[in-house]
Amino acid sequence: MQPTETASPNLKIPCRNLRCKEMYYQGNLDDEFASGVYWCSKTHENFDPHGQPAGKTECCAGRS
Repeated sequence: MQPTETASPNLKIPCRNLRCKEMYYQGNLDDEFASGVYWCSKTHENFDPHGQPAGKTECCAGRS
């Protein structure tokens, strides 16, 4: 993305506390071999502090 371009309004920005093991050994989280296992760095579990599931589509801007 060029500095003058704006982000898509449909782009969901993930929570900064969302983690997955691919973050630690590869740069692309969307490759075909990704595990799809996510956890919250606040709870160290697969759910957030409010008991909701942690995931790439769940933990993003706009979630209450």
